[in-house]
This record gives sequence, C-alpha cells and structure tokens, in this order.
Amino acid sequence: MKALKIIGIVVLAIVVIFTIAVLVQPSQAHIEKSIVINAPAASVFPEVSRFKNFTAWSPWSKMDPEVKQTYEGEEGTVGAKMMWDGPKTGKGSQEIESIEENKSVKCALRFDGYDGVFYSAFILEPEGEATKVTWTYDGANGGFGAKAMWLFMGNMMKDQYDQGLMDLKKLVEEKPKPEPVPADSTAVKQ
Repeated sequence: MKALKIIGIVVLAIVVIFTIAVLVQPSQAHIEKSIVINAPAASVFPEVSRFKNFTAWSPWSKMDPEVKQTYEGEEGTVGAKMMWDGPKTGKGSQEIESIEENKSVKCALRFDGYDGVFYSAFILEPEGEATKVTWTYDGANGGFGAKAMWLFMGNMMKDQYDQGLMDLKKLVEEKPKPEPVPADSTAVKQ
C-alpha cells in the first residue's frame, strides 16, 4: 500500500511538472540561427530562394529521403511553392511571400493537421567579403497542445536549423568561385 502511494505521488509530481513546463512556453514560437558563409550574397541567395536548391542542404530532406516534393510557380519569385509528403516529415507546403534579391526571402509554411500559417525567413547581410545568413522561424503556439508540442519540437528544430546552416555553408563554400570581372571590361578596345 505504501509503495502505491509513493508511485501515485511521483506520477502526480511528473504531471504537475509537465503541465507547468507546457504553460510557461511562449505563445509565439521563434527561432533565429545565424552563420557566416565565406562567399558573397549573390552566391548564397540562389540556395535559399529556390526550392529545388533548398532540398540539397535542407535538414528535412536528409531526415526523410523518401519524401516526395512537387513544385509550382517560377523558382525564386513570389508565389513559388514547394509541397512535400513524406513518412517522417509529414505533409505540408512552403510558399514565397516576399523576396529581395541577395537580401531576404520570407516563406509561409502550412502543415497538414495544424491550423494557422507559420513563417520562415532568410536574411542575408554583408560581413566584409562574407555573408551572414540568418534563418528564422515564427509561429503561434495557441493552446495547451501547441505549447506541449513546442516543448518537445522547439529544441529539435533549433538543432535542425543549425545543421541546415552548416550544410548550406559547406555547399556554398565548396562551389567554384566566379572569376572577378576586370574593372575596365566594358571599355572599348581600339
């Protein structure tokens, strides 16, 4: 009888701790991760603004190699869309909402089974000869269920963003560098 009472108290304590942990989660989820890539923004931008390029370094493409992806619209423009359906990543879509060449891309994310729209953005800032790339995620954590999911998924997503940025850096830095154009290349030769 004493053992059952102790087990009951332990279970109750775990439930209370879990409930408190969920309730203190933010009502707005936010992730912001950055990395410096030793390349100009013009070399980075195509990798973050074109969905077919995004899949080459995306952490979710590696996590779910069986995912099926389809595309709509003109790559790298407002309205371009990627849909995915995979056994591990689930089903959803990503659509470009705003884009500024060599500076930023903002996408709306929708996940089947979840209400609302979530947002992801890439911000590119010059840092000497390099480019600082910041990848963000924002979305509402409305209700107990969403906050509970964020409690478990938030840190995992942060790790995935870090891994994705490291893979992006490696991909861009290993590509051949374009030859610099001489300053007088437009001059007419006589």
